[in-house]
Amino acid sequence: MIRTSFLTRPAYALALGLATVAGAGLIANPAMAEEKKDKKKKDEKQAKLAPSKAFTPVYIATRDTIDKAGKRPDVVAAKANVTTMESAYRAAQGRSAREAAKAAYDKSVADLGNLLVAEKAVVADAFTKVQIEDDRLFAGQFALDLGNIALDKGLQRQGLDAMLASGKLPAANVPKYYYFVGGLAYDLKDYAGAATALQSAIANGYTDASAKTLLAEAQYNGGQRAEGLATLKALVQETKAAGQPVPAEWLDRGVQMSYSAKLAAESMEWATLRLDSYPGEFNWISAAQIVREKANYGSNDAIDVSRLLDRAGALKSNTQSAQREYIEYLQSAVGKAGVLFPGEVVKVVNQGLAVKALDATDPFVRDALAEAQRRVAPDKATLPGLEKDARAANATARTAMIAADTFLSYDMNEKAADLYAIALAKPGVDAAAANLRLGIALLAQGKSAEAQAAFAKVDGPRAPLAKLWAVLAAGKVVNGA
Repeated sequence: MIRTSFLTRPAYALALGLATVAGAGLIANPAMAEEKKDKKKKDEKQAKLAPSKAFTPVYIATRDTIDKAGKRPDVVAAKANVTTMESAYRAAQGRSAREAAKAAYDKSVADLGNLLVAEKAVVADAFTKVQIEDDRLFAGQFALDLGNIALDKGLQRQGLDAMLASGKLPAANVPKYYYFVGGLAYDLKDYAGAATALQSAIANGYTDASAKTLLAEAQYNGGQRAEGLATLKALVQETKAAGQPVPAEWLDRGVQMSYSAKLAAESMEWATLRLDSYPGEFNWISAAQIVREKANYGSNDAIDVSRLLDRAGALKSNTQSAQREYIEYLQSAVGKAGVLFPGEVVKVVNQGLAVKALDATDPFVRDALAEAQRRVAPDKATLPGLEKDARAANATARTAMIAADTFLSYDMNEKAADLYAIALAKPGVDAAAANLRLGIALLAQGKSAEAQAAFAKVDGPRAPLAKLWAVLAAGKVVNGA
């Protein structure tokens, strides 16, 4: 799986941006201005570090070898070629072009590494001469420096691991060095190692959100899918609690991860989370489709999905997605035995034709509209009788629900709400269906708080759909709806 854009540390990144500190061999990130502000303290720390007597000749020889390697004309030229190949990779368009550019980039890195085989052997030998932890720090520094020259992620990681293991790094550097190790391990597809390093970075105080997004990816790609989603969800919740906007990329990734992993409950939850923050047409339709699929709704329930999209303003275009949703809506309103809700069919068809999402010449659309138009008048004529039967003392829950559903289909929401309330007082009622549609009828009257209360009572398979309706009740509609 390819890391998504919110991680913004491409696999072909060239170096860590770490440089050798003159004298003692500690490393510093020149981009970190705060480290430069405390130079005196750092110098004092450096002064306490020194190679062992036995390691001193190794230190001098290895340092000299690395310095010369970085200045060699063939190495400089090879690194310049890597930069060129990287730029070509970034600019490549289309899958085949990107694959070719990536192969060329990888070859340029390999060619560079082949020029430094002897120097890598020198660094490897330095590790065998380590006597004390100061020596380990210096050996790690050598590996990191040569890794930066060779653009060798394995060598960079080895160097950072050794420096961390030495226990000699300034405490302020430890969190970000663990983060760098995590990133390198991830690029090397060592997802377990990446997760361990990133957890250490976070535990040691690394606060940038990128550590948690990368940790989520490492866990997910390492087979810990539920854990990866939990890590990402916790980050989303933390960000919301801090009153900060949640990046759309995080929410998109949560939807992608959960859906790809075939985690039904998580897919619906993430789709709802994304919708709550970014209620655009695509996200409304995507959330509705995920809930419809994962909850495995039949037409009796699926019509409430379509009604949701209509009320949210997600059916005002003729995009492919909107076209499919109009057909879904029409199929649910038509039903399996004749036209179930003729008034609603007429409304849906006319609306779909107006936005050019439906084709008047389509046989299904044409026939459904003709049948619905023929049945509207006689169907409306039954409404008084349906209401009377539903309000009778001996009315069953089914009788009250049929009446309420019919009034709802004609947007006669006040009467529909009254009849759903009656149904809810009857034994054997499908309380989830009644509360969901009661909420729909209340929301249509502008009674958002009462609607929310009804949606909150919905349990079972309809609960995810009720949560989407609750998002709508909170005012999260498509722009302009």
